[in-house]
Amino acid sequence: MTDSAAEPNTAPGEPERMVIGYIADSRGYDALALGAFLANGANVELVITLVLPEPNRFSSAGMASLNSDTIMIDQVREWGDDALARVPEGVEATFEYRFASTEAHGLLDAAEEHNAVLVIVGAEAGTLLRTFTVGSTANTLLHSSPVPVGLAPAGFSATGPVDRVTGIYGTRAGSEAVIGRALQRADSRGVPLRLVSLVQIDGVAPRDIPEITDEVREFGGSRLEKIATGMLDSGRATIEIAEGRDFDEALESIEWHENEFAVVGSSRLGRGRSVFLGSRARRILRLVPVPVIVIPSEYTDF
Repeated sequence: MTDSAAEPNTAPGEPERMVIGYIADSRGYDALALGAFLANGANVELVITLVLPEPNRFSSAGMASLNSDTIMIDQVREWGDDALARVPEGVEATFEYRFASTEAHGLLDAAEEHNAVLVIVGAEAGTLLRTFTVGSTANTLLHSSPVPVGLAPAGFSATGPVDRVTGIYGTRAGSEAVIGRALQRADSRGVPLRLVSLVQIDGVAPRDIPEITDEVREFGGSRLEKIATGMLDSGRATIEIAEGRDFDEALESIEWHENEFAVVGSSRLGRGRSVFLGSRARRILRLVPVPVIVIPSEYTDF
């Protein structure tokens, strides 16, 4: 891969745009809180997006009725004003509403239109106080999104700024992408990088495990490899081995900071550059208490 293959898709100096899947309830508030958390101290613009049902000939709902329904117009404006009021001072944000057949489709349209690097949604409250239960919108995004998907834990309230980035990887295909992308995020924010290895769970012999710098070079070329070497040598990048009798116990043994997020990869079963959430990633979502960003297997811009 060339040295420029992992460059972000925004021009120098331009803010990265993140689309927030917003609805005026706890799920929307969690998504907005995660967006503000990621934007704190970073050059990021939040596009708060409310998706409304698109008009059809069998329903009076939609664009025509919204334009003539002053009560609905006032309600949408109220939702927008409330959303913007929740954005912390110093974070750039805009509010928009759009029509689509589903919330997921509307958010993907917004991501394409705004050239977004991330779509953020809130997770539904899980049973037995589990952090994530993937709802219908998140589930659709996690099986079709061409851009990374950020999931906010239920009740997320950390304000940031981000103080560490953790990449969770194993020995399966795509580990170099998780390592490379997590490194990019940590380097751009000037925060430590932690790489959590699941190699013990995979049962791979140490001699068969690639060096971290080799993985980074494969993903982003010699420039990114140099950054990785510098961070490892200085101690700003560390590697931890998740240990346990099984996958769940290994993940539960990991300690977390309040102001960090995790990066995980998606299954290569995804079509083209889209996310496809495999069984392992789903288990990670269930057990990790911090925000998780799931990246398409071939995505290079995040």
